[in-house]
Amino acid sequence: MVSLTKWVPTPIAMLISAAVFAVAHLTPGEFPQLFVLGIALGLSYAQTRNLLTPITIHALWNSGVILLLTFLQLQGYDIKELLQAT
Repeated sequence: MVSLTKWVPTPIAMLISAAVFAVAHLTPGEFPQLFVLGIALGLSYAQTRNLLTPITIHALWNSGVILLLTFLQLQGYDIKELLQAT
């Protein structure tokens, strides 16, 4: 994102970076939420100029997903089937 700001305004760089972030996960069904997460990560970096902030947010997001999937599995849901549906 920082490199993009040399050529485009920060908000545009954030949108491009968020789109690349979402596409890089190779899960088209999850593009919208990953795009929003990418924007949040970009905003957090733009506000703090500290890379630890978006890294922490990303780690918390991933931890939340793992906890949710673990909870659903403990409730008897087929996690593989749920993940293939997205």
